[in-house]
Amino acid sequence: MRSHITPRLAVLSLAHFTIDSYSSFYIPLLPLLVHRLGLNYTMVGGLVALGSMSSSFSQPLFGLLSDRLSRPWFVALGPLVAAVFLSSIGAAPSYAALVALLVAGGIGVSAFHPQTASLAGTSAPSRGMAMSFWVTGGTLGWALGPMFATQTARVFGLERTWIAAVPGVLLSIALYVWMRRVPAVPHAARTRAKLSELAPVARPLGMLYLTVVTRSAVSSGFATFLPLYVHEQGWSVEAGGVLTTVYLTCGALGGFAGGAIADRIGGHRVVRVSFLLAAPFFAAFFLLPLTPALVSLVTGYAFLQASLPVNVVLGQELSPRHASTISSLLMGAAWGVGALLVGPIGALADHSGLRVALMALSSLIAVGALCARGIEPSRTHRNDAGRAHA
Repeated sequence: MRSHITPRLAVLSLAHFTIDSYSSFYIPLLPLLVHRLGLNYTMVGGLVALGSMSSSFSQPLFGLLSDRLSRPWFVALGPLVAAVFLSSIGAAPSYAALVALLVAGGIGVSAFHPQTASLAGTSAPSRGMAMSFWVTGGTLGWALGPMFATQTARVFGLERTWIAAVPGVLLSIALYVWMRRVPAVPHAARTRAKLSELAPVARPLGMLYLTVVTRSAVSSGFATFLPLYVHEQGWSVEAGGVLTTVYLTCGALGGFAGGAIADRIGGHRVVRVSFLLAAPFFAAFFLLPLTPALVSLVTGYAFLQASLPVNVVLGQELSPRHASTISSLLMGAAWGVGALLVGPIGALADHSGLRVALMALSSLIAVGALCARGIEPSRTHRNDAGRAHA
């Protein structure tokens, strides 16, 4: 395992850990913000959707730019922008200001991911293990972000959560110094890749895209509304933050395991099985008492997230020369569409209750399972299968 973790992969994974910890920073603070700003579930869902639009839908643009830049400057710039704006949400005086901070911070997140994913995929002998390690870094950051936020608010107060920007700013400075040492890519190598070259792989890429959309909708929806759900059951804000961290950590571990298993049995199988195994555990969440229901939920989420790094690897292998662009589609645009679905879920929660809304959200797992049937094996496992039948 250690031989697969190169210094560059370790640095990129640390950066991913840091920036994604800011991405989830606002989630456990929602009960406090709902109370202070007078928000309803529809507004909360809209908040997630608008923030995700900035951090997701602009990723294809940054992916195209990244494939043409001589050095990976976005790797250093992204954490700085995300840290400064996303850590300041506790001081937002209004809903509009809250949206503005999330959108501005989301642009930093958007700039960071495509270029870093492309670099991570070539940072170790095994692409699957490299992406698994890099994605796990991000999902662990996403998981620990809620605890980071609640502790910052507890120690310094909700209005001073901007103090949490310090680690991100320091990391960005270090990354800038490090990136200056990365050899520049020749101009000719930066301009050869054309979007038209993706036409032959449009169908399998489309199936990958749809599985990511459905998975991200479920992931974003539960991560957003779970603290509010348990707060309704009498849990404190800090307890909700810890639960969210446990929930997201289990997803991170599931993603790491999925990446490792994919190198052995094929990523397409991991994606299919992850949806099938997750479905009964999400269903049990609505049938059991609260404590075992939460255990079932985090277990199902671990299975669901097993496909997270696998989808990116499968996409990059479809067209390696478009690695940043494909990464931006699967991690950015697809995540954005999934997050947009959280808005209607919030409206449904206001109309019919949060439990009914989460049940409707869970039904998307079945849609993802159907889409996963159309995913093709990677070149590596196609070749292995061919040799086995020869």
